[in-house]
Amino acid sequence: MKFSLRHQSSGKIYPYMVQTGHLMMRGLFRKIYIHNRKGVPTDKPVLLAANHPTAFVDPCVLCTFLEPPLYNMTRGDIFRKRFFRMFMEGINMFPVFRAKDGYVGRDRNDEVFEFCRQNLSKNRVVTIYVEGEHHLDRCVKPVQKGIMRIAFGTYEKYHLEELQIIPAACNYTYGDRPRDEVILNIGAPIYVRDYWEEYQADPTGAINRLGADIREALKKVTLHLDDLADSPLADQLLTLDRAEHAGSLFPVVEFGNQRFVSEKAICDKINAASPAAKQEVASATSHFFERLQLAGLDAGALLHPEWGHWSRLPLFLLGFLPFLLGYLTSLPVIKVAQYVTRKVVKKREFLSSVHLGVAYFFAILLYYPAWLLAGVLSHNPWWIALALSLPALGWFSMFFRENWARWSGARRALRHPERDNLLALRQKIDL
Repeated sequence: MKFSLRHQSSGKIYPYMVQTGHLMMRGLFRKIYIHNRKGVPTDKPVLLAANHPTAFVDPCVLCTFLEPPLYNMTRGDIFRKRFFRMFMEGINMFPVFRAKDGYVGRDRNDEVFEFCRQNLSKNRVVTIYVEGEHHLDRCVKPVQKGIMRIAFGTYEKYHLEELQIIPAACNYTYGDRPRDEVILNIGAPIYVRDYWEEYQADPTGAINRLGADIREALKKVTLHLDDLADSPLADQLLTLDRAEHAGSLFPVVEFGNQRFVSEKAICDKINAASPAAKQEVASATSHFFERLQLAGLDAGALLHPEWGHWSRLPLFLLGFLPFLLGYLTSLPVIKVAQYVTRKVVKKREFLSSVHLGVAYFFAILLYYPAWLLAGVLSHNPWWIALALSLPALGWFSMFFRENWARWSGARRALRHPERDNLLALRQKIDL
């Protein structure tokens, strides 16, 4: 039987998810950096070629912060159950049916690819996670052929001169924990028309060249390592760079590419360095972080003594009661999310997604409505006000704790007897 996209990704829930997504993202991430978000046009046919470090957080980030509505391709096995199928279609998700997920029969994906072509003909944005799997490795894997089939099939059928493939990357500090940091980076467009003449003469050659060009374009907007054996060294150098260039914790969302340029330069230097040079730097960085750990200090606190200035103490005193109230009232949401995540998740790539999903649905559908209902039934305006302010108080409690950790860590580093020796070790690290 031929497969049919029953509701054609209705998108009925999408606007609400995007609005609440801003709250979700500011709760999940300590810091969000966005570069070139206007690089995805709202009035042209776009295939968004995205990397896929996590299971569900990546589409949440893209849909929340990019302006045009996105139609996201995702694994087909999620659509097997009716409730999940209706929900996924309601947020503009549509399936791809892969053999490794147990699907056979090309007619299913023929229908899906036609769905993509129709959306592109209406100047919509279709997101495809081009590596074909989610992974937290700092590398871009070869591009799967699906996006090329869709691109050339759309151009052949509709001859859209403005049909373009735009690389989009979510670069996470960790990718498997809450209060992470992410850099959303949008690259330059690749126009399908530039490959059409070659495709007519040699389809296989054109598909391979376009796939290679997409991968190279995606490498430019990701923190890519040519050799994954260099990952431990990259993690340490990136940690050190983030510590040295740590900005303020507010605002949560910043626009610009300074952070990405700095981190990309580190990855590029590692890729270009000789084995001997990498070994020398790895030895120095490992020694520095071992001594730092023995001292019980944080690199950021060591390198930023201004964080520990006494002028910040009155702000902590003033904010303590709101922090305590926010911490206690948000604790059930945190504990439920942590419990479910520990019980359910087996792979790192799913940790942040499950944590986000459980916290969001428990808070939005059960916890906050229960507080609001209790306030209404009590006829007490103070209880109602408290119920309405719970999300803001919860966020403030996290913000307060992170600032307190910075201040107390810097105070500890300022008076530590190993401070000068550690700073001297830091000066010896140079790639």
